[in-house]
Amino acid sequence: MVAPDEKRGSLVLTPLVGVYLLYLLITLSHLGDPFPFMGKLYSGDASESSIFAASIALVYLMIGILKRQRITLWLLIAYNSVQCLSEIANLVHLPVQQVVTATGSTVPDYEYRLYAFCMAVLFLILNLVLYFNRRHFDNKSPYLW
Repeated sequence: MVAPDEKRGSLVLTPLVGVYLLYLLITLSHLGDPFPFMGKLYSGDASESSIFAASIALVYLMIGILKRQRITLWLLIAYNSVQCLSEIANLVHLPVQQVVTATGSTVPDYEYRLYAFCMAVLFLILNLVLYFNRRHFDNKSPYLW
């Protein structure tokens, strides 16, 4: 039998894995495109390396969520904070027209700004969800096995 508290913990953490899986797929879909990060637009090998590193980090974090690792909780909060700061820096420092032209999309400026703002808010909300559900991360082992 599964303890009621353990079952409830998995019900909270499973949607988080889905959110990060969706974010992984979105990140991988941009492979080969210019990659805005911390107010700078990377292209070519730097862009592909950044996307690859972000993808590996997301896979590690998803496995850590499934293993309920305490260290993963704090890594997730740090990752979300960096992504939130990156979205805000991209809004402030990158001209929207430069990003839209570099990616070859036909998205109007206001939609790009709205998307970046919504992503920053999403990462803040994820941090709140993680923080309030931190008791479910009860595995103190730093290893994934």
